[in-house]
Amino acid sequence: MYRAPVVKLTSPVSILMPVCNEVDVIEYVIQEWVDDVLQFLPEGSEFVLEDANSADGTLDVIRKWAAKYPYIRLIAHPTRDGFSAAARRLYTQAKCPLIFFTDSDGQYVASDFWKLAPYIESYDLIHGAKIGRKDPAFRRFASSIFNKLSEFLFAVTYSDINSAFRLMRREVIQRTLPQVNCMPMLLNAELLLRAEFENFRIKQVYVLHRERRFGVSRGLPTNRFVWDALLAARGLLKIKESYRVSPDSNPDSKKAPLGRG
Repeated sequence: MYRAPVVKLTSPVSILMPVCNEVDVIEYVIQEWVDDVLQFLPEGSEFVLEDANSADGTLDVIRKWAAKYPYIRLIAHPTRDGFSAAARRLYTQAKCPLIFFTDSDGQYVASDFWKLAPYIESYDLIHGAKIGRKDPAFRRFASSIFNKLSEFLFAVTYSDINSAFRLMRREVIQRTLPQVNCMPMLLNAELLLRAEFENFRIKQVYVLHRERRFGVSRGLPTNRFVWDALLAARGLLKIKESYRVSPDSNPDSKKAPLGRG
């Protein structure tokens, strides 16, 4: 059993997790988050999982856990419309002042949540960047190129910019999510960039990454590698342009020029 963390949060947390066809690992993942994180969170916290019409029994496993723990909330979505659409719905469904987002494949370590938690009193968004990344070589290469391009265009130095392991204040989502529309495949990357340019206080913390125990990743399929890479690059340019020519009404947000160029 994981020992109680030293950090004690005072505000409830919505832990958000999109799920699709993860029957081989989802029970282990839920158990880990319950044992290492949920039981130590303030009253009123919730664990929200959206199942995207799984066909392998995943939904039944989540229902079993939801019946056992009242803070586990299941959203059964009737179709599979992609990770970003599921993430957007989860962000809008979150009820707590603090929001945490992560994947359901078990590659992140649940207890690393407590590496981020100490900073939430001083920052608006804590970005968990993977170290020792256990993804296929082509995905690591693509991520490296994307991070370098983001750094060049926007003069930011975040590692693993699309990482799905982050803790944030609800205000970050309320302000940035309506603007997130340039990179459908990389919603979390765009959210981080827009949070940066809305002058939210952001802290990067390194977290561990494990080998996937079962199944294969459905992110960035090899047969669409080049096309998705081009869409990501175009999305970065659209984000830059949106701040250059269409500043919003927020007087504290950053205005053009942004980064280089």
